[in-house]
Amino acid sequence: MSRFLKTAVALIPFALTVACTDPAKAPAEAAMSAAETAMKSLEGDVAKYAPEGVQGIQKTFASAKELIAKQDYKGALAAAGDIPAKVKEVVAAAAAKKDQLLKAWRDVEGKLPGMVSAIKSRLGILSQSKKLPAGLDKAALAKANDGVAAVESGWAKVVDDFKGGKLTEASAGAKELLAKGSEIMKSLGMQ
Repeated sequence: MSRFLKTAVALIPFALTVACTDPAKAPAEAAMSAAETAMKSLEGDVAKYAPEGVQGIQKTFASAKELIAKQDYKGALAAAGDIPAKVKEVVAAAAAKKDQLLKAWRDVEGKLPGMVSAIKSRLGILSQSKKLPAGLDKAALAKANDGVAAVESGWAKVVDDFKGGKLTEASAGAKELLAKGSEIMKSLGMQ
């Protein structure tokens, strides 16, 4: 056998392997690797403040993995190729949501303690008054006292939530307490 023929026979398996390899395989695998790397930033606060976005990306990644397993490299490339950009969007949305919750918290944190102090001061004055203003009676005062006590205990709970990293719960609870405090003020004829 000639040297040329031996070399040609030896190259046949390599040539067949190269010819049978899908040209989209390498780009699809690279896209999957980039997607997997990008997805590492979806943990912690991102998962907490943008769970729907995280779930959507995870679903897309799982679909891309299935397509790779089925050797549909073009489909996998199409699915996985957009994941890093989507991850950036979700990370930005989570940061914006956290900032919004912190702003809402700071707003209530600045108002509620002063509101409670004003209500307690008004209740102290009214409880020592010999004659209550029109529209107020002892039952309304008792209800306001109970209400302000509930707001104070609720405030302690939302502060604990905030310190524990539960911003969503703390902000929602604080807004609710602010609304209750406003109702109490109106019932006492306060502005």
